[in-house]
Amino acid sequence: MFSSALTAENQKLQQLAAQPESDNSINTVERILQELDGLQSYQAKLNQCQTILADATAALELLEFQADEELEQELQTNLAQLNRSLEECELEQSLSGPCDKNGAYLIISTVRDDLDAQDWVLMLLKMYGRWGYNQGYRVMLVEDSPATDRGINPATLAIDGRYAYGYLKSETGVHQLKRKSPFNITRKLRTPATVEVLPMYVQLEIPQQDLEIILPPRNLNCNGVKIWVRIVHIPTGISAISNQERSQLQNRERALAVLTSKLFAIMQRQGVQQLADIQVDRLKTALNQQIREYQLASDSANQGKVLDLRTGIQTTAVADVLDGKIDSFIKAGVLLKN
Repeated sequence: MFSSALTAENQKLQQLAAQPESDNSINTVERILQELDGLQSYQAKLNQCQTILADATAALELLEFQADEELEQELQTNLAQLNRSLEECELEQSLSGPCDKNGAYLIISTVRDDLDAQDWVLMLLKMYGRWGYNQGYRVMLVEDSPATDRGINPATLAIDGRYAYGYLKSETGVHQLKRKSPFNITRKLRTPATVEVLPMYVQLEIPQQDLEIILPPRNLNCNGVKIWVRIVHIPTGISAISNQERSQLQNRERALAVLTSKLFAIMQRQGVQQLADIQVDRLKTALNQQIREYQLASDSANQGKVLDLRTGIQTTAVADVLDGKIDSFIKAGVLLKN
């Protein structure tokens, strides 16, 4: 019965998602797709657990009659996989915040305007993007502002899927890179970058008169390439930009969605209920906490390491971390926040 209910809800969401794009805003379509992905993922996990249990039961029955080393090894592998699935479900149960099931926007930036800082922003963008792909989430670039041929600053990434925000919210803060500069080998640098994680699909009414819509100059838009849109919330000065969608209308919707998420997150951090109550002088406070250091190997005697300053979790597998293998840090951060 439970499986039938999931199937019915799945079909309903697929019909909604298949409606013409003009019938739905970007925010609405993506919320539907997120719920659809969530249901399909949950159904797949349920089916997988049922299959593993059935196989394990059959294997145990056979082993009662005759020893079989290969079958016993297969049983151990299946039980380990089942245990991992149960641990994932248990971890998700701890994600009980009002937005934890939502997708997430990640805004990565640095105050420094040099090659090393811009390169570090690009490295973090790739790290989180690969993590998202590995989780089976939808990963979309919202904004990239190329600073040089080697880096960007800032960048906004959308990672859309069930519990993406719950998993990633503890990543908010300062990520510091320690390395010899690849652009100037005589320099050893500490390069900070700020990661801000925001929940997608939040509901917040923003008065139209409080918004300033900034578009590219007409003479730059004649070839259809420059279709970025920047939206500023005038009372706070907070802004968001989108330059990756196919049309200016879509970029406008995306920029407004990111801006709404930014303002919502600020209100949550400051514990206020109204936009008018946001304290502008406290906007950066929550983003200044240093949470992780990434030390790249400088020579054969120093293999490098990544250290989480809050949980003490560390690893020398720096290349793996930068390739998106950050589950140990993510899980520790979830447990820390909850």
